[in-house]
Amino acid sequence: MSSPRYQTLKKTMNTLAFFSPLFFTFAAFILTAIESSFFPNLGVPATFIPDLNLVLIIFLTSRPLGGRALLAAAGISLTTSLFSSTPGILQPLIFFSIFLIGCRLNQTIFMNHIFPQAVFAGIGKFLLTLFTGFSMGLSPLSPDILLKAAGGTATTILFAFPILFFLNTLQEHYLPTNPNGLSI
Repeated sequence: MSSPRYQTLKKTMNTLAFFSPLFFTFAAFILTAIESSFFPNLGVPATFIPDLNLVLIIFLTSRPLGGRALLAAAGISLTTSLFSSTPGILQPLIFFSIFLIGCRLNQTIFMNHIFPQAVFAGIGKFLLTLFTGFSMGLSPLSPDILLKAAGGTATTILFAFPILFFLNTLQEHYLPTNPNGLSI
């Protein structure tokens, strides 16, 4: 028989799991603010600013696909376009497409480790930069776009490791209490 304290903690975690799309959307607001204000004020060139919200999307792809995961991915996708210089709905659509592709890849290859997730985040950043440049009328193979894509890819991969490590550690910490935890 479980203790009353354990039952209370389990109910709390189930409630938190219910609101997890809001937590991911709030995290996307914070990461977007860091990308748009903190890195430029440090003097980081726009070429090397990582896409931290893409790391959140990649983390969600390694979890079981469900309604809360779709809501969290939609919230992150829409949040990223708020501070973006990319006009229209293109960036949220690309983010959501990366989420769906990642969910499909999770069924075929093992994406529950940090290294494949970080590499996939880098590939996503590279493709996002190419598509964004192409939508602005630039040639996707121009040296400026390729340099921006390569720089953003490298820094996204580097920043993906600590973010994914933190999210996976958080997931493992709450897994004994709530098997559904952050798995949305």
